[in-house]
Amino acid sequence: MTAEPFALYVHVPWCRHVCPYCDFNVYPSAEPPERSYVEAVVAELRAWARGAPWRGRCAKTVYLGGGTPSLLSPAAIATVLDAVAHTFGIAGSAEVTLEANPGTVTRERLAGYRAAGVNRLSLGAQSFHAEHLRTLGRDHGAADVRAAAAAARATGFANLSLDLIFAVPGQTLAEWEDDLEAALALGPEHVSAYTLTYEPGTPFHAWRASGRLRAVEEDGEAAMAEAALGRLAAADYARYEVSSFARPGFASRHNTSYWDGSDYLGLGAGAHSFSAEPAPGRRWTNERLPERYVAAVRERGTAVATEERLSPAQARGEFCFTGLRQAAGVDLERFWRRFGVALDAAFPHLERLIADGLVEVSGGRVRLTARGFRFADSVAASFV
Repeated sequence: MTAEPFALYVHVPWCRHVCPYCDFNVYPSAEPPERSYVEAVVAELRAWARGAPWRGRCAKTVYLGGGTPSLLSPAAIATVLDAVAHTFGIAGSAEVTLEANPGTVTRERLAGYRAAGVNRLSLGAQSFHAEHLRTLGRDHGAADVRAAAAAARATGFANLSLDLIFAVPGQTLAEWEDDLEAALALGPEHVSAYTLTYEPGTPFHAWRASGRLRAVEEDGEAAMAEAALGRLAAADYARYEVSSFARPGFASRHNTSYWDGSDYLGLGAGAHSFSAEPAPGRRWTNERLPERYVAAVRERGTAVATEERLSPAQARGEFCFTGLRQAAGVDLERFWRRFGVALDAAFPHLERLIADGLVEVSGGRVRLTARGFRFADSVAASFV
């Protein structure tokens, strides 16, 4: 049994308002049932800590995501982090992230989260244009983002991330460039720049199909992606994953665990987990409905709703699918150690991808080329 530290995720499944493009496990509530939910999360983490594969291992990162974790009080966040520290242990200099909606945080509240042990703040800015924020269904304004960023700095946060969305219906290239400038003016250590996607089951997906929304043309979307790459690079933000850019030393360590095939444990309603043991790996998902999640934890300690043992072919494919999202690519030696086969033997089509200029092999790694990043989804999908 491995004693390697793992990544710990805690899902908070509520937002004041559910955005019409969002397909996360989220429910509308301005005042979620904090006490019962936090009690369930703490009970669940204690249950997992008693057995394999988590017993005797510490958390190398903790990520409080959602939803809107900043709807929970600093005291509630402190309760969760204290439980993690006393049950698993948190590695020294661990990255502890809290996602926040800019309209839900004050200087006092942020000081409370900082005191609780949060050292990285991720703000869902999305845009600085009122029109596009309305289209996206966001319940904050540009002023809220600026105020939240200022309050974060004033309360000691030295690691700030901003999420942005581009290719919003009606958005022009110039407006996207304005958003990038507005974000950079706040001096974040990390920027995530996501292309708007129309996920099945969301209002946006239905509105696009009905003609209520008109998606940005493919060429326009590509121009926005290139603009982000150029502007962020010029400001010393390195692209280390398809949608993620960071100043030196500030790449998200937690998210990197998802992409490099490391173990991660998800707590909370609808949270996902993965363990490489027993080989070649398994994953599971918790009950999605908060009420069912809480009831399951009370009844049996955990709340697993679905579980899947991966086949060797699945595990190899997913290792490459996620690894290729990173600029660093897939480590050939690590692939060999994990699966007992060379990557090019497992995936003969690698030769064609190299010939097409989509991937390259250098320094013991397979990685996307600049051209490959433009087709990252289809290249990664060819491995699964």
